[in-house]
Amino acid sequence: MQNWDFPTDDYSYNRMQSGNALGRGEAVMNSNATSYKLIGFFGRLTYSWNDKYLLMASVRREGSSRFGASHKWGTFPAISAGWKITKENFMKDVTFINELKLRAGYGVTGTAPDVSYLSLTSLNYGARFLYNGAWIQSLSPVRNPNPDLRWERKGEYNIGLDFAMMNSRLEWIYRPLQTADKGHAVGLRRSRSPYLYNTITANVGTTENKGVEVLVNFIAVQKKNFQWTTGANFSTNTNKLVSLSNDLFKTTVNYIDAGYTGEPIQTSTHRLYVGGPVGDFYGYKSVDIDANGKWIIEGADGKPKPMKDAKLEDKKILGNGLPKYYLGWNNTFRYKNFDLSVLVRGAFKFQILNFQRMFYSDPKVTQYNMLRTAFDKVYGKAVLTDDLAFVSYYIEKGDYVKIDNVTLGYTLPVKNNYIRSVHLYAAGLNLLTITGYKGIDPEVTRTGNTTDLRLAPGDDQRDKYPTTRTFTLGANITF
Repeated sequence: MQNWDFPTDDYSYNRMQSGNALGRGEAVMNSNATSYKLIGFFGRLTYSWNDKYLLMASVRREGSSRFGASHKWGTFPAISAGWKITKENFMKDVTFINELKLRAGYGVTGTAPDVSYLSLTSLNYGARFLYNGAWIQSLSPVRNPNPDLRWERKGEYNIGLDFAMMNSRLEWIYRPLQTADKGHAVGLRRSRSPYLYNTITANVGTTENKGVEVLVNFIAVQKKNFQWTTGANFSTNTNKLVSLSNDLFKTTVNYIDAGYTGEPIQTSTHRLYVGGPVGDFYGYKSVDIDANGKWIIEGADGKPKPMKDAKLEDKKILGNGLPKYYLGWNNTFRYKNFDLSVLVRGAFKFQILNFQRMFYSDPKVTQYNMLRTAFDKVYGKAVLTDDLAFVSYYIEKGDYVKIDNVTLGYTLPVKNNYIRSVHLYAAGLNLLTITGYKGIDPEVTRTGNTTDLRLAPGDDQRDKYPTTRTFTLGANITF
């Protein structure tokens, strides 16, 4: 329920009826409830022969009430195997290699929709109409049902090589990954006939992911009173949308629009084409500003044109919100009773749509707070006077490096019968970010609990709480 324009705030929310908006017919009231059930079974088998040949297999059987009557249950198997090559007789004389293991695995996981009743016909009361002197509420279906709605399935396989040498001072893991996601539940646009609405949720999406992950750990220094262990991890991934159709449903277009700017701009921010990657920003490419502070964009023909003359066909790919590379570097130092750990990580080759600049850097729009940069000259020519708009000017390079976690500790030499050890430490989280991004934090949301959020990575939030920097003092006492 909502109400506003109260004669006094003394009642707080305890006298909602006092607000004048209710009497004027402006306030609204609504409520809702949803229900669903999920049940699952899991089994796992592990086998090792002479610690040389390793096998693990599992199966998951799950049922969800959110699917069609014939598709509520899904079976998701997984299997992995390992071969410790160093256990073989022909490796006995290779003393500088401590471990060499080849491993491979394949598994399938399932995902259920975030919303209930998509497979069913639901009726809701809607607008009122006058009939025989009385106002009657209409009753109509609220969606196109899809009784064929089923589990999204993600199949992944990887092949890895684990390697250790120099008395296990150097460890290396190499793992190429590939996944195929089939049956994504997508809001599919359909012609009206034979459906009541022009969209239906169906399992038509298929995507592919390919990537490589490398982990290296090395004991760089190992002395009696000093030790330095360093480790790095690197990963990269590429993806593409393979299909938006299946045997039952065909799309009317070969793309999905995702992301949303919010009011008053009210447009999508991303477009995913069949054959293209997830995360592409899609909008107008701004190239200049005129003497009056109005946007000039690049048209479909590659020539500049005023923003007021823009057409939908002028929109184009403006970047991508998914990092191409991830890198992490962890260091641990020990000197006598002191210990120090430092974690550095970063993401590279991606863009961010800066919502704060897009909404708060236009001095013409007075309903919002403004950034000081709102009065800076755009492209060094003029102060912006145009309406709020989603243009490439607000898409920035998002690369960053973070000193994410630093912990300094000291172990007290304890000698008594009651306390075995005391470790004092001081830690700091999110200590330093090195980036060219002008927003609050370049580590923006790239995943979410809805399909639209997962398909719109790199959208920063317009209003968000800054990432906190945390300092901790503590003690670990062992009795």
